Amino acid sequence: MTLSQTNSSGFQAQRLISDIASVVLEQDGQTIHLRLDPLMPDPALPCFDPDYLPSQAQVVASGGRAAAWFVQLASVEAVLRHFKRGGLMARLVQEHYLWLGLERTRSFAEFDLLRVMWQAGLPVPRPLGAAVWRGRLTYRAALLTQRIQHARPLGQCTEPQVWLEAGRVIAQMHQFDVWHADLNVFNLLVDAQDKVWIIDLDRGRRTALTATQRAENLSRLLRSVRKVSPELESTCWHVFKQGYQAAFNDA
Repeated sequence: MTLSQTNSSGFQAQRLISDIASVVLEQDGQTIHLRLDPLMPDPALPCFDPDYLPSQAQVVASGGRAAAWFVQLASVEAVLRHFKRGGLMARLVQEHYLWLGLERTRSFAEFDLLRVMWQAGLPVPRPLGAAVWRGRLTYRAALLTQRIQHARPLGQCTEPQVWLEAGRVIAQMHQFDVWHADLNVFNLLVDAQDKVWIIDLDRGRRTALTATQRAENLSRLLRSVRKVSPELESTCWHVFKQGYQAAFNDA
């Protein structure tokens, strides 16, 4: 069931009556698709703009490609991320991706994966909203997720017990058959209670993981440790592996 609506900016929208709202906007000849959690304020579209003054956007200093901000929504603190390319392709085009269908857009795919993981109780931030600005052949994308308060990257943690918990968390992710495309020490956050969170599931996917895929994920994380905090390999990596294996043994 859908409900037609016109918001205060004159946009025509179709809102799906369900827990998650799907909205389609037409603006200046461009189609904008939104996927929204009930916590999102109305109107939601301005919340995807870091220049929207009520959001009080502050640039996220660490990790990413300088396209993430801490923002204040009506009822929740969030992280806004605009999807940007890396590597050689970024020299040609930074924000635009080839349109292959709405469900294959970077923001909608990550939103849906986070939603499944969050509902299953895995330690990922609650997905709040996804936006897609569609052109004729390309699109731009953005994602809003709930902010993890007082968080620090795993690479800044020297406590073995935290690394033991990180191993258990990654094992839980793998047991849930989720493959993380960029598993590194910045995409594992530790909050004030030493709970470990998994963030940035861009290009991640849920599939029947093989032992080789799990090992490759861990190897990527180890390379990150060696690059960012090499001293932690000798003091904490073996503890991480103990936590990882213990979670599989307990399953």
